[in-house]
Amino acid sequence: MASYAHTVGDPSGIVSKLEKELDSVDQSVKKAFDRPLNEILKDCESRDATARTDDADAPLQHRLSAAKSLVSASYVYLDAIWMYLKSKGVDPTTHPVHRELERVQAYFPKLKETEHPQEKPKQRVDGDAVKRMVTAATGTHTRFDDSHAVDSLKPSSKPAKERPTEEPPRKKSKSKKAKKAQGSV
Repeated sequence: MASYAHTVGDPSGIVSKLEKELDSVDQSVKKAFDRPLNEILKDCESRDATARTDDADAPLQHRLSAAKSLVSASYVYLDAIWMYLKSKGVDPTTHPVHRELERVQAYFPKLKETEHPQEKPKQRVDGDAVKRMVTAATGTHTRFDDSHAVDSLKPSSKPAKERPTEEPPRKKSKSKKAKKAQGSV
């Protein structure tokens, strides 16, 4: 049987490097979460307010960070409830927490789009469709220029055509049953 002992090196260098990286991550996490969430949000708000006093058009970067923090905290909280329900034998997909979790998940792409806006394709106007809509909206109305309008106000020597008179609406005749009922009263 062949031995592979010669292919394995001393892992102590890799382990010490990993420990240093974990220490820096641990310090960053402690720094980020050593204060209550409402203090972190107030700090973000004040930073944006300060930036806006210097430049009215300054982007609200810290508000975006605050929104990310709120959405992330909500997601973690709801996910913890999800896992708790699952551990107790409850189907979390039928529980209201499922709906809330989906709602919070829908905010992630919105935040990503806000942080990295991409140029949206420009909308194209369909000229033929616009012409059809305008024609349909205006109907068959014809617009005349001023010369025709003045001429139409002058009295004409030709006799006006007589319009057919409209007949008054006819009364509906009563049915045979209605006539019998009226006669028997």
